[in-house]
Amino acid sequence: MLTRAPHAKRSRTFGAMQKNSARDRAAPRERVAPHPLRFGPNLYIAHTQPGFESIAADEIATRISGAREITRRGVPDRAGMTIFFAPNPQKLTALRTVEDLFGLAGYRAGLAPEIQSLEKIRAASREAPLVDSALQARVKVSPGARAGRRLKFRVIARMAGEHEFRRVDFQRAVERGIVERADHTWRLEEGEEAEVEFWATMIDSEFFLTVRLSDDRMRHREYKAAHRPASLRASSAAALAWASEPRDDDVVLDPFCGAGTILIERAHLGKYAMLLGSDRDQAALAAARINVGARYKPIQLENWDAGTIPLADASVSKIVTNLPWGIRYGSHGENRKLYPEWFREFARVLKSGGTMVLLTAEWRLMRELERSRKIAPPSKITRVSILGTPASVYVIKKP
Repeated sequence: MLTRAPHAKRSRTFGAMQKNSARDRAAPRERVAPHPLRFGPNLYIAHTQPGFESIAADEIATRISGAREITRRGVPDRAGMTIFFAPNPQKLTALRTVEDLFGLAGYRAGLAPEIQSLEKIRAASREAPLVDSALQARVKVSPGARAGRRLKFRVIARMAGEHEFRRVDFQRAVERGIVERADHTWRLEEGEEAEVEFWATMIDSEFFLTVRLSDDRMRHREYKAAHRPASLRASSAAALAWASEPRDDDVVLDPFCGAGTILIERAHLGKYAMLLGSDRDQAALAAARINVGARYKPIQLENWDAGTIPLADASVSKIVTNLPWGIRYGSHGENRKLYPEWFREFARVLKSGGTMVLLTAEWRLMRELERSRKIAPPSKITRVSILGTPASVYVIKKP
């Protein structure tokens, strides 16, 4: 039995506020999730950086035949989660806006926060009905993965919300439940030798047991030979490119291209007429040229200033970029002067009907620019978190 003293303090998972009261020490309380998941076969979970799950859901529905989003969840400051149905897991390897893919193997809602729920979590792990289906999906997504009778496994445990038990208690309950399963001979392996990775997620009253389908290649792209500080993760760069609504005739400009990640990810999303990247930092351009190599043609990388772009009026159809935030580079004071200059130049080179997709943490400055009519009102603002820092994706269309 996994138990602790009934007076144990609640764990503060991801900043949850601790509350001590007589009610907290009362008998276990069953809690119902706001929208409990209708659990069934062919359900998958895609992880993104927080906030990007809506963009990933759109890519999934658009690019995967028969796929549809069921609901969303999230682990604050850690991951966004879109839960979706897909008839064929093999097609999921084409996704670019996703960091990790999981097959949903077990689920239980309405769990109380008290220690007694650990036995229910253990039982749910032991009886999870779709472990074999998730293992078969893993073989299709990651060629070379095993789904044999004897399997070594490990558990990655995450918790969000208030719970009386600790994360390590939660993890051990799941591990014991898996060892007790009758479908395979399961052997716990805590190191890198594990053949199967279970991710156990507790979000308030909901328990998700998943099998990781993807490996590190989904998150770490093979083209990323050169890196730069503050460079976007590839999946987030792909999400910005996807939000621009790619078209075959796109002329795409990234005026702060850094290591070239956004442009390269746009190239992977479909045909285009031209990719244009510029940056004042010669070292960044050198990294971009290494990453681009001889691929992704036609592409042009230049040492241009975003305030004086040497392009003709109305010459680009999309501007997709990660603007300076005034945190690692520059300052907020400099951005107050530079943002209006940049936006005047963006408006000049962008075609009528063109689209800008901009990532920045300067939300107050963006609001001031909108109120002073120095930028058009965004058609969409998506709140995201980049490695724990709140930011926003702005989609602005030129009339």
